[in-house]
Amino acid sequence: WIVLYLLYYPEVQQKIQEELDQKVGFNRHPVLADRQHLNYLEATISEVLRIRPVAPLLIPHEALADTSIGEYHIPKGTEVVINLWSIHHDEKEWEKPGKFNPDRFLDEDGNRIYSPSPSFLPFGAGIRVCLGETLAKMELFLFIAWILQKFSLTVPEGDTLPEPEGKFGVVLQVPTYRVKATLREPWKEKVIEQ
Repeated sequence: WIVLYLLYYPEVQQKIQEELDQKVGFNRHPVLADRQHLNYLEATISEVLRIRPVAPLLIPHEALADTSIGEYHIPKGTEVVINLWSIHHDEKEWEKPGKFNPDRFLDEDGNRIYSPSPSFLPFGAGIRVCLGETLAKMELFLFIAWILQKFSLTVPEGDTLPEPEGKFGVVLQVPTYRVKATLREPWKEKVIEQ
């Protein structure tokens, strides 16, 4: 999903590249320790996880005791499925929830806001939170940081991007598309030097 959104929003891609150029430079690869300095990249990852959650419906849970949520009574033993899609697109929690906006995860000074809403749950919450959350976030960060440090991503000539609407299932499937990766100028110079 993130590559598709970077193709739709080249200004976001460019801003991430500028951040990488300033904070990491061209003499080394991005490492996990850079996450704390790459606020816009982290905000973009969070926004993609919000607007297009990998699992739009979280795994079923069972009520361990009689309880209520708002005006709804939930008897013990009831299977409950959390609709993450609805939570991440709730207008009461998110201003213009259908609009892709990484800035919602930054404060006015550009510092990272880890959870601007208690409704940001891309990996679930509580004892049933996804065990792979930390690994997934690390992999997303390194993948995008390494790719965008060296390449600019564009739509191949003659191709059109599909609408960023997924096919709902156990996971939200991204539509098929093609991408062109062009080596960025600073890296072209390094290749010539070598």
